[in-house]
Amino acid sequence: MTSERRAARLLRRWGFACVVCLVAGCAATPAPDEGPREYLDETTAATVTVRGRPLVFALERPELAVHARDYLTLVPIDVNRSGSHAQYFYAYVWSTIDKRGVGEGSGTATRFELVADGRRIPLAPVPGKARDLGLGEAPLAPPAASAEVLVSATSREVQDFVAGAAEVVAVAVRDGVSERFALWTR
Repeated sequence: MTSERRAARLLRRWGFACVVCLVAGCAATPAPDEGPREYLDETTAATVTVRGRPLVFALERPELAVHARDYLTLVPIDVNRSGSHAQYFYAYVWSTIDKRGVGEGSGTATRFELVADGRRIPLAPVPGKARDLGLGEAPLAPPAASAEVLVSATSREVQDFVAGAAEVVAVAVRDGVSERFALWTR
């Protein structure tokens, strides 16, 4: 074998190894929404940590339309305002269809709760505006133009419990009737 052939063969091997390393590196790099993400809210000067990927819960609504669903998209966050930490579940309540005129009921507000491994966790809305909590910008883009924001106070222990739970569902309660939202994506 000539030295030119050996050099070409070695170059092909190194080139293949480099391609394999690049591909493996790209595959191992987490997407921006997979792990904790931290940013400085430029409006409130709070440091906001998005503690994981959003949980998306879905409720099939075949009585309204084919493939219609109501959703609850939820992400755990930590808001650090000058060393004072507060934990929240930041959520969007939304649907795949326009339900104007469907007759949503008596106007009673819908209450949401999580059920994680049998433990009930109410998602009581925090009064006031998200900006008052240190959130001048949303930590998560709204999934639909009609999505309604729900911010609920919680603790790091509860966030960790939900993240590690084997089974998590969301429950919507309106006028004493419960509707169970199955976990769509985690």
